[in-house]
Amino acid sequence: MGEECIHGFEVEFCATCSPAPTFEAPVVKKARPASRPTSLRAPAPSRSAQPAVIVGDQRIYHITHIGNLAAIVERGSMLPDHAEQHDEAVGVFSHDGRADREATRVPGRDSSVADHVPFVLTPHASVWESIRAGIEDPRLGDGAAGAAPAAFVILATTVKQAMDAGEPSGIVVTDGYAASALSRFATTHEDAKRMLGSLLSNDDADALQDAEVLVPESYPFAQISLIGVANDKVREQVRQILRGASHPPRVAVYPPWFQPAGERYPV
Repeated sequence: MGEECIHGFEVEFCATCSPAPTFEAPVVKKARPASRPTSLRAPAPSRSAQPAVIVGDQRIYHITHIGNLAAIVERGSMLPDHAEQHDEAVGVFSHDGRADREATRVPGRDSSVADHVPFVLTPHASVWESIRAGIEDPRLGDGAAGAAPAAFVILATTVKQAMDAGEPSGIVVTDGYAASALSRFATTHEDAKRMLGSLLSNDDADALQDAEVLVPESYPFAQISLIGVANDKVREQVRQILRGASHPPRVAVYPPWFQPAGERYPV
């Protein structure tokens, strides 16, 4: 493991401490056309190499108010939507939003969307963007809609860890907001991997904005590898809460995750 920077990341992976270098494009002289073809076979078209998406290594994110974190740590797990509404100090979803999730059945399973712990595929998911930018969003409860972005924390894990935690029934993946009638569900292991691969390799960044990964029953807090926070003050608050955790995750200050889209710098 490399040296950790002040933001909680390894220095070489921190966009703030180790920004990507900028280069000036070299002047390229045009070559003279050949007087005669060197081959009768037409050259193969060039293809830009696309790195293969390793689905299991991809991070997924659970966004919650810092007021909920102590209960999560004490319990040692994160609970589904329907259970957390009785336990959260500040709920993210509105009453109608929770009702929609409870009414949306998972195809082929005797459960609803609300019977799962929800994760998003990007720290810039649309429901979180609504909180950060102060956008009116019927999915959000009053406590979440009126709270400052810095009052939230982002719990990060990986798809592989979620798949392991979701056994034996397995995780559910949706290609849009899970309670939307337009969203498609992937409920088997292979279908979930296939849908995640398609979403993560999509050149359109909007493809990830509403997609969800749903873990049935509960999710172990010990499987959270990183907690993203907005500033040093919140990091110290989180570290105090984590003093009783048997496996405390890394706490990283990463402002771009907490800024509205128009204010973020490239990451």
